[in-house]
Amino acid sequence: MDMKFERDTAIDNMAETLFNSMVSCADDDRNFDAISIYEEWVVDGVDPQDQDYEFTFMNNLTLEHG
Repeated sequence: MDMKFERDTAIDNMAETLFNSMVSCADDDRNFDAISIYEEWVVDGVDPQDQDYEFTFMNNLTLEHG
């Protein structure tokens, strides 16, 4: 399994999902919700995908058998 590819795909999916949700909220005049979603993604006023930002991933505990 290519972990870099998996992580990059997860980050891209997260960015796209949050962006689509933000736009949907704005279209519905739910501006505070749209701002909240924006603030969940943007760090110190910068989109983390626009610079060297390190995302932290936890182990997927749903795959663990115990």
